Amino acid sequence: MRRRYRAMLALLAALSLVAAACGDGGGQQGPTDIQAEGDFEGVTITFSTSLAQEEEAAVQQLIDEFEADTGATVELAAITSADLPQRLQVDVGAEKNTIHLFAQDNLALRILVDEGLVEDLSDVELPDEILPELIPEEFDGAAYFLPYRPNVRIAYANIERLDSAGVDLPTTHEEFRDAAVALKEAGDGSPKVTLSLEFPSGAAGVTISEWIVSFGGEPLVLNDAGSVAAFEFLQDMWADDLLARESLQAKFDTEIDNLTGEVAWLAQNWPFTTGTLSDQGVLDRFEIYEGWEGPERAAHVIGGEVLGIPKGVSGKEKDAAIGLAQFLMSQDAQALLAAQNAWPSVRSDAYGDVPEDRQSTFDAINAALESGWYRPNVPYWADVQEAINTAVTRVIVNNAPAKATLDELHADIAAAADKAGETYPPEG
Repeated sequence: MRRRYRAMLALLAALSLVAAACGDGGGQQGPTDIQAEGDFEGVTITFSTSLAQEEEAAVQQLIDEFEADTGATVELAAITSADLPQRLQVDVGAEKNTIHLFAQDNLALRILVDEGLVEDLSDVELPDEILPELIPEEFDGAAYFLPYRPNVRIAYANIERLDSAGVDLPTTHEEFRDAAVALKEAGDGSPKVTLSLEFPSGAAGVTISEWIVSFGGEPLVLNDAGSVAAFEFLQDMWADDLLARESLQAKFDTEIDNLTGEVAWLAQNWPFTTGTLSDQGVLDRFEIYEGWEGPERAAHVIGGEVLGIPKGVSGKEKDAAIGLAQFLMSQDAQALLAAQNAWPSVRSDAYGDVPEDRQSTFDAINAALESGWYRPNVPYWADVQEAINTAVTRVIVNNAPAKATLDELHADIAAAADKAGETYPPEG
């Protein structure tokens, strides 16, 4: 990897010199490229990224490579997505940067821009191989964030149990319901399908958003025809005892327990599930695919993290931070993260080294990303998520009338948007 990365550095440095020689002399900065090998000797930067323990080794390997090839020193910090805005407010206010590059949840970006906490990175050139749908959104025409680690939920099916019940992998919402009926009848009479509907982690917000969008609705509105239809469909499934009650505690970690403990024979979860199932020696029990679609479309929330640089980072430290960001977007880095951490990639050419037993996972990831949907970066998303949580309890679990309940919750969202000074309903 090191030799290939050095070659990339040398090429980009040469291109930078050519671009400078061919400039128009008007002082406008062109695309920013990685600096030459050894150019960051003596420069120390801090990269903030929150990792699971099993993910740390691969990221540290990449940091070691970057340090060896550039002379920079990279210190790692683990500031949570929720805590990062406050940390940057303190740093920016004191004009003293303790973080130089960060990875942040792609749903927690708006506050960083609105509060003036991040640098404009519009001049940073992205590799051609970056998938267009995974390029972070711009704010007021400026790019403040760079692609790094996408995430999308895929479906895990206990193939022996489905085969015994005569059930094919469901690919539509009707087939999903039919599968739930057949699996319940083939088992002990209890439901064998879970949906991730736990509240505090945001799992319910992801799950319900996908269902709403797949029915042609808009989660920010919540009482449109598609939203009502999605809730009524799930309400009926719950009333018919087709969804396991463990769904109300199901999220990224407990959903794995549901699968391995056979509480669920069919469930969706994030792709790191594959690595966990492999480590437990049970991956071969499951068929992994992109899941099912609604009457209007397939919809998969694109989660994950993007990279940013705090406001005020400058000089060699900013150059090193940009260099590290570009290295993390490189083919070698993304391929290693895919192979070792089972991370989806932002690139189209990063899956060559994926182990054979995980190939179906990445096929499912790529299929799901084709119908990906980004949750909007609006300042009142927490209010939307709370409204969704309330609707799960009242409509799905307690069987309240969907339209009347969602009308009430829509009014709460509208009030939150007005309080935030946002146009509502949102345009587009």
